[in-house]
Amino acid sequence: MTSEAELSQSLIAAQRAATSSVDPSPFTAVDIGAGFRIQAAVMAGLGETVGMLKTAVSPDGVGVAAPIFASRVGEAATLKLPAATVIGIEVEIAAVLKADIATDATDGEILAAIDHYVGGIEICGSRFTDRSKAGYAGGLADSMSAYGYGYDPTPRSSGDSFDGLDIVVRFKGEELYRAPAEHGFGAVNNSLMAYARNQQAHMPLKAGMRVTTGSLCGLVPSSGPGRVEVELGAQTIALDLV
Repeated sequence: MTSEAELSQSLIAAQRAATSSVDPSPFTAVDIGAGFRIQAAVMAGLGETVGMLKTAVSPDGVGVAAPIFASRVGEAATLKLPAATVIGIEVEIAAVLKADIATDATDGEILAAIDHYVGGIEICGSRFTDRSKAGYAGGLADSMSAYGYGYDPTPRSSGDSFDGLDIVVRFKGEELYRAPAEHGFGAVNNSLMAYARNQQAHMPLKAGMRVTTGSLCGLVPSSGPGRVEVELGAQTIALDLV
């Protein structure tokens, strides 16, 4: 059986080489706990820090998260990301925290800790040769295919309604997606609330953190360099893959 250290090193090497070259089969034996430990080891091995968090709800209802590295997070207008391992685009809403969230926080306390929201583009990338064969926890080990995130800093209040907003995704001038927004976890705050009860030491929910909580359009496949432009209702956000 491949050790966690060996699995971590394979992901570190692929990150450094900007390749999707990791065999997913050994990762099928990984559980959620190991997935989190591998995440942390990869981040430490690369000398990266958390730029923002990506939260989700696992198939068995447990809140999970992945780091999006600080070196790949920024305002979309000035962000340029290498395109080598990119697999697609997601339009998302991120909560910006104004207070720390404890693991025993109530729903009301979690909501009160949110200062505002921002719209953004998550750029997804995989280090696996075929991420569909890694299993759920194996995908968690590879940071749930998190790669980079460009946001519009314009604050959106907690009173804004996101469901049903028109979502448009264009890449290199070609429209790839157009449909009403539909959150992958039912509502914008659901995955954040789930993860608040399952926080990991390398990814605490602290004041100032941006937390992106799931796609409003699923994963829109893309590859190669080009300009990404999305519409989130009346808001337009764009960034460049190079």
